[in-house]
Amino acid sequence: MQTTISLNENRTFKRIYAKGNSIANNLLVIYFIANGLNINRLGITVNKKIGKAVARNRVRRLIKESYRLKESTIKEGYDIIFVARVRSREASYREVSGAMHNLLKRVDLIK
Repeated sequence: MQTTISLNENRTFKRIYAKGNSIANNLLVIYFIANGLNINRLGITVNKKIGKAVARNRVRRLIKESYRLKESTIKEGYDIIFVARVRSREASYREVSGAMHNLLKRVDLIK
C-alpha cells in the first residue's frame, strides 16, 4: 500500500463512524472522512457474524487485495473504513472487488 497506512486505534474508528459519511451495497459498507493529509488511512472491520476466524480472515484478505489493486486510482487524503456484511462470506474475489469499486465510485473517491 503505497499511499495508505492502516487504522489501528479504536478512537479513530469511532470518530469516523460518528462524523464520517457512509454508503452501503449488498457486500460492503464504506465509511469515509477527509483527513487533511496526503495519504489515505484504511480500516477493515469484519464482524463475528461472518463466521469463525478462517472465514473472517478470508474476507479481510479479499478486501485488502481489492483495495491494493485499486489504490492508485483512489483520491488521497481520506480515512476509509470498509465493513464486511454477512453476504461477503460466500462472495468471490471478483464480487468483492466489484462491490468495492461500486462504493468508491458512488462516493466519488475514484480519480
